[in-house]
Amino acid sequence: MEFVALDKLIDDLYREKNKILSKKLEQYSLGNGQFQILNEIAWNDGISQEKISEIRMINKSATAKSVKRLIDKGYIFKERDEKDKRAYCLHCTEKGKQMIPKIRDIVNARESLLSKNIDEKEIKLFKALCQKMYGNLREQLK
Repeated sequence: MEFVALDKLIDDLYREKNKILSKKLEQYSLGNGQFQILNEIAWNDGISQEKISEIRMINKSATAKSVKRLIDKGYIFKERDEKDKRAYCLHCTEKGKQMIPKIRDIVNARESLLSKNIDEKEIKLFKALCQKMYGNLREQLK
């Protein structure tokens, strides 16, 4: 078997997954980053931009740009946080709420495609290995 570096396999998987996701999102005028943020808001109504940046591990300016685009497209709105007047809470608009089942369908279809012909034991092993590799990389950054 030919040698293939782990990071190349991971990069290839990530890139192909995103290509498929981008095609599905075109009809909604959503980019991948916007989709990820809208999905986060759909699961965590009232979440802050800062928390999204933390969870998604993206910088605050990228989050702010995606949030602005989602607001401009009518998918979300923001309001001042009652507890921290400097922060904003993000919520889905009616249009955004109508997207939630579509988002969940896209996520479920992606998961099904990724796990096609792979049994549950292999999925658990893959997740455990990915978590270990992630831990190895995070440890290196300390």
